Amino acid sequence: AALPSRYQSLRLFGLARNVLVVDEVHAYDPYMLTLLQNLLQFHAALGGSAILLSATLPCRMRMELARSFAEGLGVGSIQPEKNDYPLLTHVFQSGIEEFGIPASEGRRISQAVALVTDERQVLEFILQASEKGQCVCWIRNTVHDALLAYELLQSRLSPHLLMLFHARFAMGDRLGREEKVCSFFGKSSTSELRKAKVLVATQVVEQSLDLDFDLLISDLAPIDLLIQRAGRLHHHPRDPSGNPLTGRNAMDLREPVPFLIHSPLPSDNADADWYESTFPKGSYVYPSHGQLWLTARLLAERGGWRMPEDARLLVEAVYSREEEEKIPIALLNRDDEEAAKRSANRSLAHLNKLKLEEGYMATTNQWLEDTRTPTRLGELQTTLRLGRWDGAQLTPWFPEGDFPWEMSQVSVRATAIQGEDPPTDERLRNAMDQLRERLPDRGKWSVLVPLTENATGIWQGIARGPGGEAVTVQYDTTTGLQFSRQGG
Repeated sequence: AALPSRYQSLRLFGLARNVLVVDEVHAYDPYMLTLLQNLLQFHAALGGSAILLSATLPCRMRMELARSFAEGLGVGSIQPEKNDYPLLTHVFQSGIEEFGIPASEGRRISQAVALVTDERQVLEFILQASEKGQCVCWIRNTVHDALLAYELLQSRLSPHLLMLFHARFAMGDRLGREEKVCSFFGKSSTSELRKAKVLVATQVVEQSLDLDFDLLISDLAPIDLLIQRAGRLHHHPRDPSGNPLTGRNAMDLREPVPFLIHSPLPSDNADADWYESTFPKGSYVYPSHGQLWLTARLLAERGGWRMPEDARLLVEAVYSREEEEKIPIALLNRDDEEAAKRSANRSLAHLNKLKLEEGYMATTNQWLEDTRTPTRLGELQTTLRLGRWDGAQLTPWFPEGDFPWEMSQVSVRATAIQGEDPPTDERLRNAMDQLRERLPDRGKWSVLVPLTENATGIWQGIARGPGGEAVTVQYDTTTGLQFSRQGG
């Protein structure tokens, strides 16, 4: 709605009659944040209202968003000043109002935090808790690391006690797995369902799902995400055995436990590879390692937090410009490249966006199709459609429901898989061609991967990487999708 794409004005027109609600607004990268600010300006100018929600919004970002909406209203310069938490900031035609909101007693918590440097010790904590009958979650920062942890625990735990959950499952399997996770660890789960179970997961459990664990472990991540993750520890009142307690004033009766963070120690002379040496894959997910160092240092010094009193302090101690001076020079130098990328992305957003004051005119992107308008940057994704090939018929991996091929989709990095492998089997080639004719998009926006079951019971197929190289694709309902370059 704020980019030069087809039907842009229609989108704005439809939006103007509604309240724009944006949740988890702190999670936007510089590119998307700039576009969101632009959208707020357009929406306010058209008389619309917006509600922005966040539990961990830095003051600087709150100021930028408030000023963007004020510009659309034609309000002069505004200056948010209050630092209460929780805080309601109201921007309207007459200026700005800020209201500190007292937290209810039930939302006041104290949480101890402990850093664990050795992965073997993490595994021991998990096993000890499971032996006591407690349910545990280990949140890993990448699918790769989640798979490794799952494999390590497989030899130590009974299969019915261990579960893996990440985003690389076919949609139908993922929804089923999500339902199972919620039944085991959700608000209504009983001690019988939860007892001794261990979940290895990625960020899919970080937000939205209402889960509750007896012990929670997380790989080191930025402070705002750790605060989000901590909400899954003793989230609902339960008795010592883990059964839910009801009633407005019900209090959790489980023994308090620390939130464990798997992290390298934040030494003052940390090297450039301080984080990468422990999390080689995760270093690409959270590229600002200086902020990660500030997070680890803050938690090591404080040993926990009190909410909501410490919420503002925790976020600003990592994201304010003043704190950057405390980052070790090796990490600062390493993060310079990342800072340059963020600045470039912000500049690109300014170049791409429509300018309210300029009206409709020729633009750099010349009103592109929806599919080519860059609404977000970051790593491109390839959508795979998984099928079962028995030598005669090509059927969807997930055959149930009204949209079986949509439920058989899974996304992977475009740098890993980019295209289909042309089949040599004429029957398979004809089956793939016939299927494309029946798909709503004629298969234009996805890669079809036929899977066959080998002698060991593994479903396997071939796709092509960005350079045309063959990529082996394996899939099962327990571990999801895995891939590897042939010969690599």
